Amino acid sequence: MRKWKTISTKIVFDHKWYKVRRDKVEVGPGKIYDDYFMGIFPDIVLIVAVTKDRRLPLVYQYKHGAGKLLVEVPAGYITRNEAPLAAAKRELLEETGFTSKKWTKLGFFYSNPTKEKGNGIYIYLAKEARQTKEPKTDEMEDIKIQIVKTDEALRMIKNNKIKVAGSAAALLLALRFLKNKKPAD
Repeated sequence: MRKWKTISTKIVFDHKWYKVRRDKVEVGPGKIYDDYFMGIFPDIVLIVAVTKDRRLPLVYQYKHGAGKLLVEVPAGYITRNEAPLAAAKRELLEETGFTSKKWTKLGFFYSNPTKEKGNGIYIYLAKEARQTKEPKTDEMEDIKIQIVKTDEALRMIKNNKIKVAGSAAALLLALRFLKNKKPAD
């Protein structure tokens, strides 16, 4: 097995929210493809916030790609030159008004490494979260906050009420982490 060799690359569509790159790649000796297209995205953060009484603020909002109102964990893009943890703190505050002083990075994952460059997912757990402000969303967001107990979040995943894969994975990862930790942690 070997890595593909990139012979050339060119941005063919460049917009604030979406970029497309056309690569010419050698996938094996003598096997060259001159039209391998990639979506270019910034990395994102997903935040599972849990209060002292083990409740989770989730966000309910319209997602145009799915054409549906969906339940998710708070999430958002990491801006240029922003550290992932700083983005997680900013997004949690903007979308829910919650803050935390106890943060744990649960992992980094790829969303679609076949056809996307970037769009890596940093997952954070914000323990002892509490609402300190009103949410301050941007002009494209219309969010309703839904606060649920941890066992209800698990039921929502099991019953397919949480349909966004990243949110389901983040919740399962966070709840497993919390289950395996001592109460004083």
